Amino acid sequence: MAGFSREVARRIFTEELKSSNYSFRDGEDQHQYAPQYLLTPTGAKCNRVFMVGILTEKDDIGGDTEYWRGRVVDPTGSILIYAGQYQPEAAQILANMEAPAYVAVVGKPNLYQTEDGNIIISLRAEAIQRVDEETRNQWIMDTARRTLERLQVLSSTSPAPISGDFATADKVSAATPAQDAQRAREHYQTDIGHYRQMVIRALTSLEEDLAKGRSKAKDSPAAPTAKPESGIGESKIGSKAGIEEPQSAEKATQAAKKSRPKKSESLNAWPEQESDEEVETFHIGKKS
Repeated sequence: MAGFSREVARRIFTEELKSSNYSFRDGEDQHQYAPQYLLTPTGAKCNRVFMVGILTEKDDIGGDTEYWRGRVVDPTGSILIYAGQYQPEAAQILANMEAPAYVAVVGKPNLYQTEDGNIIISLRAEAIQRVDEETRNQWIMDTARRTLERLQVLSSTSPAPISGDFATADKVSAATPAQDAQRAREHYQTDIGHYRQMVIRALTSLEEDLAKGRSKAKDSPAAPTAKPESGIGESKIGSKAGIEEPQSAEKATQAAKKSRPKKSESLNAWPEQESDEEVETFHIGKKS
Protein backbone atom coordinates (compact mmCIF):
# COMPACT_ATOMS: atom_id res chain seq x y z
CA MET A 1 0.00 0.00 0.00
CA ALA A 2 1.37 3.39 -0.98
CA GLY A 3 2.37 5.80 1.72
CA PHE A 4 3.54 3.30 4.32
CA SER A 5 6.80 3.87 6.15
CA ARG A 6 8.68 1.18 7.96
CA GLU A 7 7.73 2.45 11.41
CA VAL A 8 6.70 -0.56 13.48
CA ALA A 9 2.98 -0.82 14.28
CA ARG A 10 2.57 -1.55 18.01
CA ARG A 11 0.01 -3.82 19.60
CA ILE A 12 -1.88 -1.70 22.13
CA PHE A 13 -5.14 -2.39 23.94
CA THR A 14 -7.83 0.25 23.41
CA GLU A 15 -8.04 1.25 27.07
CA GLU A 16 -4.34 2.09 27.21
CA LEU A 17 -4.41 3.91 23.89
CA LYS A 18 -7.34 6.06 24.99
CA SER A 19 -5.50 6.93 28.21
CA SER A 20 -2.56 8.39 26.26
CA ASN A 21 -1.93 12.13 25.82
CA TYR A 22 1.83 12.49 25.36
CA SER A 23 2.64 13.34 21.73
CA PHE A 24 6.02 14.37 20.36
CA ARG A 25 8.30 14.39 17.35
CA ASP A 26 11.45 12.32 17.60
CA GLY A 27 15.07 13.13 16.88
CA GLU A 28 17.15 16.25 16.63
CA ASP A 29 15.41 17.49 13.48
CA GLN A 30 12.03 18.80 14.64
CA HIS A 31 10.60 19.92 11.28
CA GLN A 32 7.00 19.08 10.35
CA TYR A 33 7.97 15.86 8.55
CA ALA A 34 9.86 14.36 11.48
CA PRO A 35 8.19 11.17 12.78
CA GLN A 36 5.44 11.85 15.30
CA TYR A 37 4.89 9.49 18.22
CA LEU A 38 2.42 8.87 20.98
CA LEU A 39 3.86 7.57 24.26
CA THR A 40 1.39 5.37 26.15
CA PRO A 41 1.18 4.93 29.95
CA THR A 42 3.09 1.63 29.83
CA GLY A 43 5.89 3.12 27.74
CA ALA A 44 4.93 2.06 24.21
CA LYS A 45 6.29 4.55 21.70
CA CYS A 46 3.76 4.49 18.87
CA ASN A 47 3.99 6.00 15.43
CA ARG A 48 1.50 3.41 14.23
CA VAL A 49 -0.84 1.04 16.04
CA PHE A 50 -1.98 -2.45 15.08
CA MET A 51 -5.24 -3.68 16.54
CA VAL A 52 -7.73 -6.44 15.85
CA GLY A 53 -11.31 -6.36 17.06
CA ILE A 54 -14.95 -6.31 16.02
CA LEU A 55 -16.21 -3.58 13.72
CA THR A 56 -19.57 -2.87 15.34
CA GLU A 57 -20.70 0.09 13.23
CA LYS A 58 -19.66 2.29 10.34
CA ASP A 59 -20.94 5.47 8.77
CA ASP A 60 -20.13 7.82 5.89
CA ILE A 61 -19.97 11.28 7.44
CA GLY A 62 -18.45 13.02 4.43
CA GLY A 63 -19.99 15.77 2.36
CA ASP A 64 -18.82 16.08 -1.23
CA THR A 65 -16.32 13.27 -0.71
CA GLU A 66 -16.65 10.04 1.23
CA TYR A 67 -15.28 10.11 4.76
CA TRP A 68 -15.82 6.88 6.65
CA ARG A 69 -15.78 6.31 10.37
CA GLY A 70 -16.10 3.04 12.26
CA ARG A 71 -16.06 1.73 15.78
CA VAL A 72 -13.78 -1.19 16.61
CA VAL A 73 -14.14 -3.04 19.90
CA ASP A 74 -11.54 -5.10 21.77
CA PRO A 75 -11.92 -6.64 25.27
CA THR A 76 -10.92 -3.38 26.97
CA GLY A 77 -13.17 -0.92 25.14
CA SER A 78 -13.90 0.67 21.78
CA ILE A 79 -11.97 3.05 19.58
CA LEU A 80 -12.91 5.06 16.54
CA ILE A 81 -11.23 4.60 13.17
CA TYR A 82 -11.64 6.86 10.17
CA ALA A 83 -10.54 6.96 6.56
CA GLY A 84 -11.15 9.45 3.78
CA GLN A 85 -9.67 10.71 0.55
CA TYR A 86 -6.11 10.55 1.92
CA GLN A 87 -6.54 6.87 2.83
CA PRO A 88 -8.38 5.70 -0.30
CA GLU A 89 -7.74 1.97 -0.01
CA ALA A 90 -8.75 1.81 3.65
CA ALA A 91 -11.82 3.96 2.93
CA GLN A 92 -12.91 1.71 0.08
CA ILE A 93 -12.53 -1.44 2.19
CA LEU A 94 -14.46 0.10 5.06
CA ALA A 95 -17.19 1.28 2.68
CA ASN A 96 -17.66 -2.25 1.31
CA MET A 97 -17.53 -4.01 4.67
CA GLU A 98 -20.65 -5.02 6.58
CA ALA A 99 -20.74 -4.76 10.38
CA PRO A 100 -20.35 -6.65 12.60
CA ALA A 101 -17.12 -8.20 11.38
CA TYR A 102 -13.69 -9.08 12.73
CA VAL A 103 -11.16 -6.60 11.35
CA ALA A 104 -7.45 -5.92 11.58
CA VAL A 105 -6.48 -2.25 11.44
CA VAL A 106 -3.16 -0.48 11.11
CA GLY A 107 -3.37 3.25 11.66
CA LYS A 108 -1.81 6.36 13.09
CA PRO A 109 -3.07 7.54 16.49
CA ASN A 110 -4.71 10.93 16.23
CA LEU A 111 -5.16 13.25 19.23
CA TYR A 112 -8.16 15.56 19.13
CA GLN A 113 -8.90 18.15 21.80
CA THR A 114 -12.53 19.16 22.28
CA GLU A 115 -13.69 22.65 23.21
CA ASP A 116 -14.10 21.61 26.84
CA GLY A 117 -10.49 20.39 26.99
CA ASN A 118 -11.08 16.63 26.75
CA ILE A 119 -8.61 14.56 24.73
CA ILE A 120 -10.00 12.03 22.26
CA ILE A 121 -7.87 9.35 20.62
CA SER A 122 -8.83 7.81 17.30
CA LEU A 123 -6.99 5.92 14.56
CA ARG A 124 -6.42 7.26 11.06
CA ALA A 125 -6.71 3.90 9.31
CA GLU A 126 -4.07 3.13 6.70
CA ALA A 127 -4.90 -0.54 6.26
CA ILE A 128 -8.07 -2.45 7.09
CA GLN A 129 -8.62 -6.14 6.48
CA ARG A 130 -11.39 -8.57 7.36
CA VAL A 131 -10.04 -11.39 9.54
CA ASP A 132 -11.41 -14.38 11.42
CA GLU A 133 -12.03 -14.96 15.12
CA GLU A 134 -8.83 -16.96 15.53
CA THR A 135 -6.78 -13.97 14.37
CA ARG A 136 -8.57 -11.74 16.86
CA ASN A 137 -7.91 -14.22 19.66
CA GLN A 138 -4.22 -14.45 18.80
CA TRP A 139 -3.96 -10.66 18.77
CA ILE A 140 -5.40 -10.50 22.30
CA MET A 141 -2.80 -12.98 23.57
CA ASP A 142 0.09 -11.28 21.77
CA THR A 143 -1.00 -7.84 22.97
CA ALA A 144 -1.33 -9.10 26.53
CA ARG A 145 2.21 -10.46 26.35
CA ARG A 146 3.60 -7.21 24.97
CA THR A 147 1.81 -5.15 27.60
CA LEU A 148 3.14 -7.29 30.45
CA GLU A 149 6.65 -7.02 29.03
CA ARG A 150 6.37 -3.22 29.10
CA LEU A 151 4.96 -3.31 32.63
CA GLN A 152 7.96 -5.36 33.74
CA VAL A 153 10.31 -2.71 32.36
CA LEU A 154 8.16 0.00 33.92
CA SER A 155 8.28 -1.64 37.34
CA SER A 156 12.07 -1.36 37.34
CA THR A 157 11.89 2.44 37.02
CA SER A 158 11.42 4.87 39.87
CA PRO A 159 8.38 7.18 39.86
CA ALA A 160 9.26 10.87 39.77
CA PRO A 161 7.57 13.38 42.06
CA ILE A 162 4.44 14.97 40.58
CA SER A 163 5.02 18.49 39.26
CA GLY A 164 2.37 21.03 38.40
CA ASP A 165 4.67 22.84 35.98
CA PHE A 166 3.88 22.79 32.27
CA ALA A 167 6.31 20.75 30.20
CA THR A 168 6.79 20.57 26.45
CA ALA A 169 7.45 17.46 24.41
CA ASP A 170 8.37 19.31 21.24
CA LYS A 171 11.99 18.17 21.41
CA VAL A 172 12.52 14.61 22.52
CA SER A 173 15.59 12.67 21.46
CA ALA A 174 15.59 9.01 20.55
CA ALA A 175 15.36 6.76 23.59
CA THR A 176 15.65 3.13 24.60
CA PRO A 177 12.59 1.16 25.85
CA ALA A 178 13.81 1.70 29.42
CA GLN A 179 14.03 5.45 28.84
CA ASP A 180 10.59 5.45 27.24
CA ALA A 181 9.29 3.64 30.33
CA GLN A 182 10.88 6.20 32.63
CA ARG A 183 9.41 9.03 30.58
CA ALA A 184 5.96 7.42 30.69
CA ARG A 185 6.22 6.89 34.45
CA GLU A 186 7.13 10.53 34.98
CA HIS A 187 4.38 11.88 32.76
CA TYR A 188 1.49 9.57 33.65
CA GLN A 189 2.46 8.46 37.16
CA THR A 190 1.44 5.07 35.76
CA ASP A 191 -0.51 2.76 38.04
CA ILE A 192 1.09 -0.57 37.12
CA GLY A 193 -1.60 -2.53 38.93
CA HIS A 194 -4.33 -0.86 36.88
CA TYR A 195 -2.82 -1.93 33.58
CA ARG A 196 -2.10 -5.40 34.87
CA GLN A 197 -5.82 -5.60 35.67
CA MET A 198 -6.54 -4.48 32.10
CA VAL A 199 -4.53 -7.43 30.77
CA ILE A 200 -6.39 -9.77 33.12
CA ARG A 201 -9.74 -8.51 31.86
CA ALA A 202 -8.70 -9.04 28.26
CA LEU A 203 -7.51 -12.59 28.87
CA THR A 204 -10.56 -13.39 31.00
CA SER A 205 -12.82 -12.16 28.21
CA LEU A 206 -10.96 -14.33 25.72
CA GLU A 207 -11.26 -17.36 28.00
CA GLU A 208 -15.00 -16.80 28.33
CA ASP A 209 -15.43 -16.44 24.56
CA LEU A 210 -13.52 -19.65 23.94
CA ALA A 211 -15.61 -21.48 26.56
CA LYS A 212 -18.82 -20.27 24.92
CA GLY A 213 -17.53 -21.38 21.54
CA ARG A 214 -16.74 -24.87 22.84
CA SER A 215 -20.15 -25.11 24.47
CA LYS A 216 -21.92 -24.02 21.29
CA ALA A 217 -19.95 -26.50 19.20
CA LYS A 218 -20.82 -29.28 21.63
CA ASP A 219 -24.53 -28.46 21.54
CA SER A 220 -24.57 -28.20 17.73
CA PRO A 221 -22.11 -30.79 16.40
CA ALA A 222 -23.60 -30.62 12.91
CA ALA A 223 -23.17 -26.87 12.57
CA PRO A 224 -20.80 -25.93 9.71
CA THR A 225 -17.50 -24.33 10.60
CA ALA A 226 -16.78 -20.99 8.94
CA LYS A 227 -13.57 -20.97 6.95
CA PRO A 228 -11.23 -18.01 7.24
CA GLU A 229 -10.76 -15.97 4.10
CA SER A 230 -7.54 -16.65 2.26
CA GLY A 231 -4.68 -14.17 2.26
CA ILE A 232 -5.89 -12.14 5.23
CA GLY A 233 -4.91 -11.40 8.77
CA GLU A 234 -1.68 -10.24 10.34
CA SER A 235 0.55 -11.67 7.64
CA LYS A 236 -1.04 -9.60 4.88
CA ILE A 237 -1.29 -6.33 6.76
CA GLY A 238 2.01 -6.93 8.52
CA SER A 239 3.93 -7.24 5.28
CA LYS A 240 2.84 -3.71 4.42
CA ALA A 241 2.86 -1.95 7.77
CA GLY A 242 5.79 -3.48 9.62
CA ILE A 243 3.86 -4.92 12.56
CA GLU A 244 5.98 -5.94 15.52
CA GLU A 245 6.59 -9.66 15.70
CA PRO A 246 4.05 -11.66 17.77
CA GLN A 247 5.26 -13.88 20.58
CA SER A 248 3.89 -16.78 22.61
CA ALA A 249 1.33 -15.71 25.22
CA GLU A 250 1.82 -18.48 27.81
CA LYS A 251 3.65 -16.20 30.24
CA ALA A 252 1.03 -13.49 29.79
CA THR A 253 -1.72 -15.89 30.75
CA GLN A 254 0.17 -17.22 33.76
CA ALA A 255 1.09 -13.76 35.02
CA ALA A 256 -2.48 -12.52 34.77
CA LYS A 257 -4.27 -14.99 37.07
CA LYS A 258 -3.92 -13.07 40.33
CA SER A 259 -6.73 -10.49 40.12
CA ARG A 260 -10.27 -9.91 38.86
CA PRO A 261 -11.51 -7.86 35.92
CA LYS A 262 -13.44 -4.59 36.05
CA LYS A 263 -15.49 -2.57 33.55
CA SER A 264 -13.99 -0.38 30.83
CA GLU A 265 -15.13 2.80 29.09
CA SER A 266 -16.18 3.62 25.54
CA LEU A 267 -15.74 6.71 23.35
CA ASN A 268 -18.48 8.62 21.55
CA ALA A 269 -16.98 11.70 19.85
CA TRP A 270 -15.64 11.88 16.31
CA PRO A 271 -12.86 14.06 14.86
CA GLU A 272 -13.35 16.08 11.72
CA GLN A 273 -11.70 14.98 8.48
CA GLU A 274 -7.97 15.62 8.40
CA SER A 275 -5.82 17.16 5.70
CA ASP A 276 -2.90 15.40 4.08
CA GLU A 277 -0.53 17.09 6.52
CA GLU A 278 0.58 15.61 9.83
CA VAL A 279 -1.43 16.69 12.86
CA GLU A 280 0.23 19.32 14.99
CA THR A 281 2.24 18.03 17.93
CA PHE A 282 1.07 19.09 21.33
CA HIS A 283 1.61 17.99 24.90
CA ILE A 284 -1.18 17.98 27.43
CA GLY A 285 -0.25 18.16 31.10
CA LYS A 286 0.07 15.20 33.41
CA LYS A 287 -2.99 13.09 34.02
CA SER A 288 -4.46 13.32 37.48
